Amino acid sequence: MAMDEQKLVVERDRHVVTLTINRKERRNALDAEVTVSMIEALEDADRDRDVRLVCITGAGEKAFCSGGDLASGMTAGHGKKSVIELFGDLMLCMESMQTPLLARVAGACLGGGLGLALSCDMVIACDDVVFGTPEVRAGMFPMIIAPLVIKHAGPKRAMDMIFRGRKVPAMEAMQMGFVNKVVARAELDDAVAETTADIMAGSPSAMRIGRRALAKIRGMPSEQATRELARALMDVIASEDAAEGIQAFLQKRKPTWKGR
Repeated sequence: MAMDEQKLVVERDRHVVTLTINRKERRNALDAEVTVSMIEALEDADRDRDVRLVCITGAGEKAFCSGGDLASGMTAGHGKKSVIELFGDLMLCMESMQTPLLARVAGACLGGGLGLALSCDMVIACDDVVFGTPEVRAGMFPMIIAPLVIKHAGPKRAMDMIFRGRKVPAMEAMQMGFVNKVVARAELDDAVAETTADIMAGSPSAMRIGRRALAKIRGMPSEQATRELARALMDVIASEDAAEGIQAFLQKRKPTWKGR
């Protein structure tokens, strides 16, 4: 299948996997096929210890992702699951991953697309894009992504967005905690490359163990979470990367990571 015919384009550049939602004619909306393909691609990347970052983006400049594809029917699906259930599976997959996730937002980030971005560890956006939860204006409600919106923005600002179906510009989205960096459109790829290089400079094993541990403790009581994190830190300290990092620090040189 030609690349322009694929609904999800998966590309690999050494340690980085890029997933591009390729449905410009549908503003990169999520149907069952795209959602299943994203879950499979993310799981494949997470199993590959040589992959150190997954970047998620949308084709073109109009939309990062406009959420669920209303034209395909929200109860339609794949196998025995509706697209709504599959989207929930996608959110859980992203939450439980070990590999860091980066969102490159070059267009409108709406509904489920906002959920995708907020499920990433870092978000870099063009200064002319908008973020929003317009579901109520289509007679729906952002059930699955609402907890993420509340987590990042706080309940008052989150419910203001949700109940009003409001879209916010990129700079306001950054102030709300949705975005790490806002740049001019011409600078977007350079900003993504800079962030990627910074991630590549760190220990891949430490990041994988750390991300997995932080996902595991969500919802745990404080005492249980602290003990779990202490165990995870012991795993980090016992890794070959930690030994290499300490030696590199003492020898005043750059470390050579093995990812284990």
